[in-house]
Amino acid sequence: MENSKVIREKEAAALREWFSTQKKYGSWSAMERALKITKDYLRHIKSGEKRAVDPQLRRKLYEVTGLEIFKPIPNNLRVRKQVSRHQEGSTQTSKQAQSASERAAKVRGLLVTLADELEFFKQQPEQARKIFRKMVPGEDVGYITTLLRALYNEDQFQRWLLFSNYKLKSKEES
Repeated sequence: MENSKVIREKEAAALREWFSTQKKYGSWSAMERALKITKDYLRHIKSGEKRAVDPQLRRKLYEVTGLEIFKPIPNNLRVRKQVSRHQEGSTQTSKQAQSASERAAKVRGLLVTLADELEFFKQQPEQARKIFRKMVPGEDVGYITTLLRALYNEDQFQRWLLFSNYKLKSKEES
């Protein structure tokens, strides 16, 4: 399986080559606006700094460019690969295990997306991080990180579960 850096470089090269031959967009910014992609995200993809991991972004890029490298990955295919990798030798997968595998794969994808988005704030001036702090409640970040840590130790998780009754502020504001 190819590592993320190799895939990022392949996506970047394919996108740059496609852009140099297309006539629809006069600039990368024009393409970002037309596709309603967050400012500079396309720049990060074309430079190989980030991958196009978001399913909606992949769909948009595939529809516009026709490049196979951006072809959306069916959710069940991703899950099937995860399940087979983690349950080799087992021919029967219970519905509960499949559901857990599907959700674990989804969390894994979200972590990749989250890491990419947080990378943006690492590279920006202090003002961007102030905006982040204003918009993302610190309590929610603490809850999520504590839950993630607890999930890696069953005893710790069971103790955490007894005392946890926090409701995400971000969820209430949505």
